[in-house]
Amino acid sequence: MRLRGEVTRGIGVGRQFVGRHIYYVILTEILGEEPYLGTLNVRVEVPVEEIERRCAPQHVKTVISNGSIFGGFRYWLGKVAKNPDRVVDALIVKPDLSKHGSNIIEVISSKYLREYLGVGDGDYVEVELKCL
Repeated sequence: MRLRGEVTRGIGVGRQFVGRHIYYVILTEILGEEPYLGTLNVRVEVPVEEIERRCAPQHVKTVISNGSIFGGFRYWLGKVAKNPDRVVDALIVKPDLSKHGSNIIEVISSKYLREYLGVGDGDYVEVELKCL
């Protein structure tokens, strides 16, 4: 499934999310390489619930450890690109406890995506999701 979306500034939580040891280990395992400490927020035209109906995600369940709640997330393996010359393997996630609206997805890669893709707020990217 292909989506087009606008890069948008986040609320600064992606870096903390990816950097927490439990998530870092899980994301490294899923990606097959260490993730960059941050996410690229992309506003897509359809809500995540609609995306999930058309392209089933995988899910990591919420974990409670030492009294702390580590919220789960839905995810798709995929790719992100600004143009055909710069395509990056990525993990597209929607945290279960997200404070973002239902049309914001977060993209995680081993690369600092804003720099690697040469994008900033307001630029458009193509996101490809691998469906189950």
